[in-house]
Amino acid sequence: MLKKGAKVVAKESWKEFWRRHTVVITLDKLGVPRPIQDAIPWIRHIRSEIEAESEQEQADALQDQAVATPISATAGLTPHEGVDLLYQQYRCWCGDPLSCNWPYQTVQEDPKADACKECGFPAVLLEKREIRGRRGRYRIEGFLGRRGMGRLYRGVEVSDRQPVVIKEYLLPSPCFNQEEVKQRKQVFERIAGVNSADGRVQDFRLRQPWEAIADVHEERCYLLTKGNLDTCPTLSAYLLTHGAMTSEQVRHVLNQVLQTLEFLHGQKFRLPSGQMQPGLAHGNINLDSLLIVAEGQTFFIHVCDLALWERIFDPPTTDTLNGSRTQAQAQDLIHLGYVAFYLLTGQPQDRMTGEVLDPKNEQHWPLVDPALKAFILRLLALDFPFESAEAARQVLLRLPVEKPVSVVVQVDPEADEPVKASRTPFLILGIISLLALGILAWLLLPKPQASESADNDFLPCCIKEVPAVPSGEFTYTTDKDGTWDYVRKQIRGISNNQSLEGKLKESQPKLALKYETEPSSKEAIAKVQSEAVNFAITSLITDLPSDLQYQPIAYDGIVVFVAFSYSRRDRSLPRALKGQITFEQLRQLYIGKIQNWQELGGPDLPVKLYIPAEKDAVRIFEQQVLKDESAIESFRRLQAQNNQSTSFSSSVPLQTITSLSTKPQMLQQVIRDFEDQDQALGGIGFSTLSQVFGQCSAYPLAVGEKGQNPVQPLVQDDGNPIDPNTDLCNDKGSYRPNIEVFQTGRYRLGYPIAVVYPRDNSRAPAGQKFADMLRTREGQGILSQAGLVPLQRF
Repeated sequence: MLKKGAKVVAKESWKEFWRRHTVVITLDKLGVPRPIQDAIPWIRHIRSEIEAESEQEQADALQDQAVATPISATAGLTPHEGVDLLYQQYRCWCGDPLSCNWPYQTVQEDPKADACKECGFPAVLLEKREIRGRRGRYRIEGFLGRRGMGRLYRGVEVSDRQPVVIKEYLLPSPCFNQEEVKQRKQVFERIAGVNSADGRVQDFRLRQPWEAIADVHEERCYLLTKGNLDTCPTLSAYLLTHGAMTSEQVRHVLNQVLQTLEFLHGQKFRLPSGQMQPGLAHGNINLDSLLIVAEGQTFFIHVCDLALWERIFDPPTTDTLNGSRTQAQAQDLIHLGYVAFYLLTGQPQDRMTGEVLDPKNEQHWPLVDPALKAFILRLLALDFPFESAEAARQVLLRLPVEKPVSVVVQVDPEADEPVKASRTPFLILGIISLLALGILAWLLLPKPQASESADNDFLPCCIKEVPAVPSGEFTYTTDKDGTWDYVRKQIRGISNNQSLEGKLKESQPKLALKYETEPSSKEAIAKVQSEAVNFAITSLITDLPSDLQYQPIAYDGIVVFVAFSYSRRDRSLPRALKGQITFEQLRQLYIGKIQNWQELGGPDLPVKLYIPAEKDAVRIFEQQVLKDESAIESFRRLQAQNNQSTSFSSSVPLQTITSLSTKPQMLQQVIRDFEDQDQALGGIGFSTLSQVFGQCSAYPLAVGEKGQNPVQPLVQDDGNPIDPNTDLCNDKGSYRPNIEVFQTGRYRLGYPIAVVYPRDNSRAPAGQKFADMLRTREGQGILSQAGLVPLQRF
């Protein structure tokens, strides 16, 4: 108060100043009611001046505290752990009103609602609502979800229709009193945003706000950024989708974030209030304040949500550690060390026990490059700490290239041969014993069951709950007679003759989809690239052009099958082959080297080769099975001479390959050939699992390299693979695709089906939202019924 008083004393006498304040304070202490005090004009005037000074003092103190970048006591915790201390006054059923879906669901059911119907927490802003600021007027286009201390919305600037992202911060009355709300709004507009003091535009991947707006009518504040970059996933979301990063990827993340911190810590900045800051600490480095942006074959990390404005909205009871700027910058490095540790572990907490993973606990560390681990320990100040972000980055760039961990057995060249021979058997026996004990322990120990349900939590529930779906008509495409073309027709069959497009529009009325086909996947992708269509669905996602990106929605795969007949079990090919075949045997069959099943230990039956009409399936078979150029050439010659009467080699009997659509032609023909009483043939074919699964005329073989355990794409309800004794006809529903082998890539002939769309933030995100709808539990159920392998069990 003295500082403010000193300014007043310069304009008036000490006597007058003391008289004004003493009168008011004395009346308060004597218990004179406020209405009586306010009835005296001169006392009311003095009181209003005193209260204005007090409010300004408190706001200045809050700003000083924020500008000093306080080190929040919760800033170094796992994602949301500190943030979830917010809004505990609300009886939210999930314990976290910011992440809860009910505030959004409430306004969908009642657009006039301003609070969650379950707990009373402020409802999500409606689409088309406008927000006015000093620099423009902005319209809400859709709700995106939660990030850090607030909720995100996709929007546009009304004047030029340029995209913006709006982050909404809440100051509800049960958590903040009127004075706290007023002070935080004042400080927010003064400090939310930074610009280089020298006026230069420098891109160090730091998300800088365009405008900060304090709502004059509601207990909300808004932070606006231009473009759509803030809609990109955080590292926290990345881990949920992709799992742990490799050491090389973590190095890439560290290098970029350290570069941004070096810029933040070392530059001079100007705040919106005009105040100059000689370097800032981020103060809020965690998995939720780092955005990952894919660019071709690499990615970039963008830093957002500085504590400078983010921590203004901490609850009043949150403890802060007010350290110096140097201490705050040192904390940035420690928090970055935690981020790197979590990226390597793939999660901040053990999903089975809920225990927070701790880098101080050696057992919590995964196998990692020792040089990188030592660097992260220094970031965490668990070893000799770095002096600055610049020093840390220089050390990172000098780290040795990661070497694969290998076991080296040294042999003494001067040792006698008998000694070597005597040691080797014991070494081999020791290794075999350890492996046997490991396998036995794995078989006997109970298998964790909770992880599957935990993974399932990452899938949203329903198509109608997908936010920010764009309005209008959009066109998408795929290859004719390909997987998606087939699956789309099956969806009509299981949805009361309703098309997929119609089913999606039922849940998202403002979305209209138009479907087209192209001769091949390459042509479908070219249509997306040329902007002739909005997106495509394909399995061809390797080597995509840099201006396109993709999102997997399910799996499919090539399955190799032979006839499955009960009428001629004495010559059963599945039993003779023991339900499996090697890749080498497949190569020999499909280049015409093997022409009778006797050569593979089967019955005396001529081989008949079939392939599907689907071009992508044939392409994948060539890449994954044939591989060699000469084998692919022989394979194609057998196809070309299907209608010719002469062989391409006089020393090899005539062998051809017949191309048929899988369902029903190829499946029917394979079983007819086998059951033909006059001239039985042993047909073998391959096609997509989506078209083969659920029928019983053909048996899918397990496949693998010679000497390795073959992988069967179908498993029974008990988790064991199907075998030739499984009744594929009468036991339908008791077996299913083995999702795990598709997820992990163990089934080499499996591949993802993905939505491919432009990497262009200026275009409506129709492809991305289409993928989001099919990645819900409802969408995955539809795709599963149509024959695709879902991304995870549900």
